Amino acid sequence: MNAFRRFFGRDNGEEGQAVVLFAILMLALLFAVGLAIDAGQLYSAKRSEQEAADAAAFAGAVVLYQLGTGSEAIAAARTDALTNGYSSGAACLLTTPGPCTDAATQTTVTVYWPPITGSYIGNNKHVEVEITRQVKTSLVPAEAAFNPVRARGVAGSEPLNNGYAIMALDRSNICNAFTDQSNADLHLTGGGILVNSSCSGSAAVNNQSNAGRFTIQSPYTLDVNGDASGSWTSIGIPVNAGHNQLPDPFAGFPPPKPATLGLPTCNSLAACQDGAGNQNPGVYKVNLGGTGNANLVLNPGVYVLDAGMDTGGNANVTGTGVFLYNTYSNYPGAPGANPTCTNINLQGNAATTLSAQTTGTWANLLVYQDPACTIQMTIGGNGTFIGTGSVYLPAAAFRFNGNPSTLDGSQLIARTVDIQNGNITINYNPTTTAQPILPRLAE
Repeated sequence: MNAFRRFFGRDNGEEGQAVVLFAILMLALLFAVGLAIDAGQLYSAKRSEQEAADAAAFAGAVVLYQLGTGSEAIAAARTDALTNGYSSGAACLLTTPGPCTDAATQTTVTVYWPPITGSYIGNNKHVEVEITRQVKTSLVPAEAAFNPVRARGVAGSEPLNNGYAIMALDRSNICNAFTDQSNADLHLTGGGILVNSSCSGSAAVNNQSNAGRFTIQSPYTLDVNGDASGSWTSIGIPVNAGHNQLPDPFAGFPPPKPATLGLPTCNSLAACQDGAGNQNPGVYKVNLGGTGNANLVLNPGVYVLDAGMDTGGNANVTGTGVFLYNTYSNYPGAPGANPTCTNINLQGNAATTLSAQTTGTWANLLVYQDPACTIQMTIGGNGTFIGTGSVYLPAAAFRFNGNPSTLDGSQLIARTVDIQNGNITINYNPTTTAQPILPRLAE
């Protein structure tokens, strides 16, 4: 009984002490609960702001990927932040760089192009977004000024290195998507082969049984979604059958815009020549090339080929810093249901030496054929072909049927690849090979 009385504070004149202690305990418990609630609110606010900052930065990166301006990228970032509930304030223009504050929601949205902090300072392929908001917590709502929550995101259009020297993109059940014939010599360094075809019998076929005539530098392999047939492992080339199909790395890559680039229209070769008779960049409504013994020299720049390119004959073809875009006859108009396309046919008995641009939108991309054109590209003849830069034919076949040729520092990407005859060497190097520029989060 005495213990019971002491519990209620009625022993020896100490009435009320337990009540005081209980009140203090309850106050501590309430404080702990309130602190937990406040911490949860701050964590939730941080997570929401981080998602919004990342999404806003990514929206700006997409604009840069689509060749938009820095101001357009900033506007896209602010618009996306507003969509997620983070306003820059009515007094701020969407294109305004730096911080903009919305007093009503105590929110500051800061956008920089290019970034001014972090690993991408000054990189004009990236956008930096920071969102700060004063968060009113439940425990001490009046102290919101002491609870600013910040989140930062950086996104940009960055190069993607996939490590394949040859890619056969066709994702259907087509057989012989990659073929290497017995008279062909194929040597790859710096990358392997990807074949997307799901053909169960022969998605990738190798008829070359001489290990010295078909080499892939270790540790690179043949990655094929379907099955491989012929001499692969017997000549030391590892095969990864059942490999996942990979997307086109250049899908959505921007085509050149003649008006933006200020390219002239060339209705004849003579119409776009300099004083020395060399060809200037332009939109060629006439086939670029022709026959004969006259050398064809391409000055640096962008060549839009509405009528293809044929280098048959005995003339040397040279060009440094060139980008060849092969497209349909009425480009840049709409292709229509049945576009008229003429192929690129690099053949002859002389030397063809072409190198890609090293800077700009199409850096290290030598040939890009419009996805609307399914006509085959061919390299052949009895001469030599040396091409520095990547060849990209998203909807067409590539056929090689010639003598010793080299694609230096390059990558061959086509719907299907057929190596018939001759010697082809591809030295894949990410620093000198066209890399797809894709929007992604960076920081």
